[in-house]
Amino acid sequence: MSEAVTIVYCGETVSVPKEVADFLEQDQKREQAQTRQDTRHLSRSEFETVPSGWRGARRPVEDEVLRNLRLENLQKAMNQLDQNDQCLLSLRYDDELTMEEIGKVYGISKMAVSKRLRKFHEKLRGSV
Repeated sequence: MSEAVTIVYCGETVSVPKEVADFLEQDQKREQAQTRQDTRHLSRSEFETVPSGWRGARRPVEDEVLRNLRLENLQKAMNQLDQNDQCLLSLRYDDELTMEEIGKVYGISKMAVSKRLRKFHEKLRGSV
């Protein structure tokens, strides 16, 4: 299994395999080289304008890679929960039951369901 590396992408800290981090770094270097080339070309041309907002555009390939990695990490974290916890999350999000209805199934209060869900969210958020 490849080593995980933490990177900052679009202001967010994400953990990705080293190969992905290397790919993103090389892609960024290529983009910077292209930007320098474009700048030299533009400075020599009669047109001194650059489309507004072009620097802040996100790259769809990278976004898709990071989205897939997050989904994989979320699935791994979900699989690490015990059966009762998975069932509770399934009742809430798959079956779309209210917290009160889930409380009746488990024989606990609505507040207890809320606290468990909050605990799961924090645990899962830390995994992604």
